[in-house]
Amino acid sequence: MPGFLRLLILCVFATLAVAPSGAGADVIDPHQLYEQRCGNCHEPHAGDFVHDNLVLSDGEVLGRKTGRELRAFLDAGHGNLIADEIASMVAHLTSIQQSGRLFRDKCIICHDRAVELARHHLIITDGELVGRYSKRNIERFLSGHGRLTDDEVPRMVDVLKRQLKTREEK
Repeated sequence: MPGFLRLLILCVFATLAVAPSGAGADVIDPHQLYEQRCGNCHEPHAGDFVHDNLVLSDGEVLGRKTGRELRAFLDAGHGNLIADEIASMVAHLTSIQQSGRLFRDKCIICHDRAVELARHHLIITDGELVGRYSKRNIERFLSGHGRLTDDEVPRMVDVLKRQLKTREEK
């Protein structure tokens, strides 16, 4: 068997071995999950909920009033979420807590929510965040945009990329 063909077959098998199965291939959209399952009792948007009700302590997200760890609270049945939903929600709320109110403080005055801006106007191409239509590199663009400091630009790029990576597969 020629080396190229053998390499091609190995690549196909390796891809199949690490590719998600049909049952687990769905991405949970944490924005949609929060708004449908949590927003009726809590703030309508996760960012507002996080900053009003949660704190970050030693890398753990805790209830501001109770001091109870978020994952333990959800594991105990709050919200009636299944394991995959709990993992998605904890990751989502933790990311929001870690990013601070950067988007709200610097961007919301001109733009809609981060999730709306990212999902309507941005894409990830070859690992790079770019404008959906302009194909402009967003990290370079943000260096002179929105009163962002040099330290804030990579954080904002991470925030916007997360909005795209957690989009539910259709």
